[in-house]
Amino acid sequence: MLLLLFAAFLIVPAIELYLIIEVSHQVGFGNTLIALVFISVIGAWMVKREGLEIIRKTQVELANGKLPGKQIVEGLLILLAGVLMLTPGFGTDAIGLLLLFPVTRIMLRSFLTRRFVKKIDRGEAFLWGSKNHTDQQVVDIDWDVSDFNDRNKKGLEE
Repeated sequence: MLLLLFAAFLIVPAIELYLIIEVSHQVGFGNTLIALVFISVIGAWMVKREGLEIIRKTQVELANGKLPGKQIVEGLLILLAGVLMLTPGFGTDAIGLLLLFPVTRIMLRSFLTRRFVKKIDRGEAFLWGSKNHTDQQVVDIDWDVSDFNDRNKKGLEE
């Protein structure tokens, strides 16, 4: 985890800065800024469009009485794409744009889902309530509020 944070906060910005400098040497500083802004605007529009489509698909799944598992994973990938698009740089924008295209997003969703299921099967990851907790006991209680209110009224009348 520490290595991942190191990469996220030091290596990725260094790579982005290097790419921006190299592109500005090739096409000029002004054109580089225009390209970065243009890519960000296109990315924001795509994030909005794909996000609204996922919300629509989720509503259809819920209306049909199904759990929208695929849509939740795709929604998280679109959120990640939006974060990458907000990060200035060509590398993060390229990865963000790849996540916004439905074909690459579906491929990544399938890969992540298969990997997660394998981890659950091996016992490395678990869903809430899926582990066998023998030391815990579940108690089911029925509560009738009207009975409680009737007792309170009788207590006040006396």
